[in-house]
Amino acid sequence: MQPMDTLSDLLQHLQGHYRIYDMGCRLSKLSTADFKAFEEGQKPYSSPWLRHAWVGILLWSTQTSELGASSPTIWFLKLPLDERGLLIQAARDEFLNQLLETMGTKMLDQQVAADWAEQLKHSNLAFTPDPARMAAFHAQASLTLEQNASQFYPAVCHYMSGTKPHQSWQELGLQGFADFALRLEQQPDWHQLISQMPTTVLNTIAAQLENQRLNHTLAKAFILRGKTSIDEGEKVACLRAISQSTDAASRQQWLQQIMAKETTVGVELLAIIASKCSEDLLTSDLMGLFVHQCAADQAIFNALVQELMFRPNARIRVLEAFRAHERSPALIQAIGALMGQTQG
Repeated sequence: MQPMDTLSDLLQHLQGHYRIYDMGCRLSKLSTADFKAFEEGQKPYSSPWLRHAWVGILLWSTQTSELGASSPTIWFLKLPLDERGLLIQAARDEFLNQLLETMGTKMLDQQVAADWAEQLKHSNLAFTPDPARMAAFHAQASLTLEQNASQFYPAVCHYMSGTKPHQSWQELGLQGFADFALRLEQQPDWHQLISQMPTTVLNTIAAQLENQRLNHTLAKAFILRGKTSIDEGEKVACLRAISQSTDAASRQQWLQQIMAKETTVGVELLAIIASKCSEDLLTSDLMGLFVHQCAADQAIFNALVQELMFRPNARIRVLEAFRAHERSPALIQAIGALMGQTQG
């Protein structure tokens, strides 16, 4: 048997199929080539969060038995990263060795996989996604495995068609919203519902839409709802919903307005900007506004700015903002405190 030094080696050796997903700031597919390069220390993780690579791995076999198709095997792993965003390989090696000792190459065997899943709960590399992210993963897995959407999907489609009264949202299931968001191209136009959508529904659908690339029409409707709402939680939801929209210009214009220097931005909005809209912060103007807003609270500044500095592309923009000529006294003080903490 060929040596298996990485999870990628092991997955490629299995007589089955697999998909790898980033589960950090949002759910997105990872290419096998990029994950292998990351595992081999050739490149940093593409989208780290909280100094870890949050990964979901879906394994399945196309073979059927008398009992029908087997259930897939699912792992959720948080792999620790060093200060450069590279994998701390010792942690992965310990996990891989334990996996090989316990399961060998029988990952696709139902009973063996179930036994391992129970053991995995006690690993410091394992994590359980929050309900919204778990629903998004299950929706993606069902689509990948060519399975039907959940039983909650038709009711959500009916509701989003506008043919049911708004009071009926209490009957809807989270998994239905995840299935709906993953099949946006199959849905009729529903942007007109966004302005009147109950806050609970707005939050629920936004947590799923952050994984999708919304079109211009939907994005503008969410931006309008966010701009006109006086509720910061609704603004957060709308920003989540459009964080990957194809209309980057409108999103960045709204971010510019949100972070204008004469306003005070709440921590929830700043956190969502750092986690969901970090690509937008690669523009110098927006990064400058972001660090100025964070400087109002040292703890917020340390947490969010350090998180961005952990990402190679964003780190450059953060340092540029630190050296900019137009720096408020609060920002200068916050930078000094952060640097003192880092060096200390």
